[in-house]
Amino acid sequence: MMSSSLLNLELHHQIGQGEPSASPQHPSRFYSPSHPSSPNHAQPQFNHPLPPAMLEGLLNLAIVLCLPAVPQMLLDFHTTDPLFTTILASIWEAGEAVGPLFTAPLSEIFGRSRVYNTTNVIFVVFSVACALSPNAGALIGFRFLSGMGDASIALNASIAGDLFAQENRGLPIAVLSFPPLLGPVLGPIIGGYLTQAAGWRWAFWFSAITGGIFELAFFLVFRETYIPRILRDKARILRKESKDNRFKSPFDFDVSLSAADIMKRGLLRPIQMFLKPIVFILSFQVSIAYGYMYILFTTLTEVFESTYGFSQGAAGLSFLGIGMVLGVLTCALTLDRLLMRHYRRTGLTKPETRLLPMVVGTVIFPMGLFFYGWSAEYRLFYIIPMIGTATVGLGYFITNIPLQAYFVDTFKHYAASAIAATVVFRCVVATVLPLAAPPLYRFIAVAFIPIPLVMMRFGERLRSKMVALP
Repeated sequence: MMSSSLLNLELHHQIGQGEPSASPQHPSRFYSPSHPSSPNHAQPQFNHPLPPAMLEGLLNLAIVLCLPAVPQMLLDFHTTDPLFTTILASIWEAGEAVGPLFTAPLSEIFGRSRVYNTTNVIFVVFSVACALSPNAGALIGFRFLSGMGDASIALNASIAGDLFAQENRGLPIAVLSFPPLLGPVLGPIIGGYLTQAAGWRWAFWFSAITGGIFELAFFLVFRETYIPRILRDKARILRKESKDNRFKSPFDFDVSLSAADIMKRGLLRPIQMFLKPIVFILSFQVSIAYGYMYILFTTLTEVFESTYGFSQGAAGLSFLGIGMVLGVLTCALTLDRLLMRHYRRTGLTKPETRLLPMVVGTVIFPMGLFFYGWSAEYRLFYIIPMIGTATVGLGYFITNIPLQAYFVDTFKHYAASAIAATVVFRCVVATVLPLAAPPLYRFIAVAFIPIPLVMMRFGERLRSKMVALP
């Protein structure tokens, strides 16, 4: 029978070379889901995933909140640089690309809560700095630093891995993807009203004030979820209380390593993850899809406002509405069922079963791009390009969410580093892909359709050959 929770871990009391003692004085098994230090103890399971999910929604809101205010910024800074809008949007992506290289491995050293609280403060501080920026250069620099404060982009799926057993985590990983959808939809609307009523600086003041409130609530309700950190802390407390240094956690750091060695090893982990074949191949797949979404996003305003006469808010809703919601619902309903169906048939859990929605996503994603581009070029009835954009949103989400679930199942306590490698890669691709010649990226869209099928067939073999990370 499958374990009901990943939290059934042991803390060993090592006595010489013998077996761990199980006496009342030296218990070898004390930690379970009902233990008071368990993340699941005495509270509903979704108490923990929701705060990070809502935080990611706020950060996604901050990405686009300031864009309606760009004309006012240009007047205030006495500049007419046509690249300012593009830089203001893409510099956040650059911050998101750099941040996970630090936040993911640091969360595997110091724990999730410490990293979340630190990066939340970074986001608030540099949002205030953006609001007080004296010139365009300072604003762009501070916006890059505030983008680095987005820890949830790499850690949210890992939180589900911390809290839920393998057979139950597909649903929460999917649900964690829903609140961030609200940011890009509401951002242009809220930003437009704020800019009109109070000026462009209030777009950033709003982010800072809201972020401060979120961080206060986050600090009060969010407890540590990272099991290795919890067990290391418990072992340290037992050693101190019992004055017996033989209490050891299975996740204690090697005593021969210095603090600098531990930090170096942790910070190198996302790069090492990226070099693993399954991470590189699947990250490339998702990154290409993300790059296409980025290209599509840059054309929405012109197509739906200029061609079809939509308002700015309606143009955003046409892209970020039904398709992405359907993607979340599809993954929520299928990821755990696919895993358990394989378990009932074979008695084994196979992470590759999570990738079946990804197969569908890689097929319908280019179909959506085709419908959008073809119908917009010939100015067909507006419903047709909207169906295309909804299909693109659906295809991307049923590609990205299964990937995160697969990495959590495969890399377990190091899943954050694997997801960080994907985040960095997709941000780079989103910057570079628009520069590629159209025939090249048309070829790429079709050439990568077989990847999920290949990984479902050979992924287990590739996993078995992976060298364990220290």
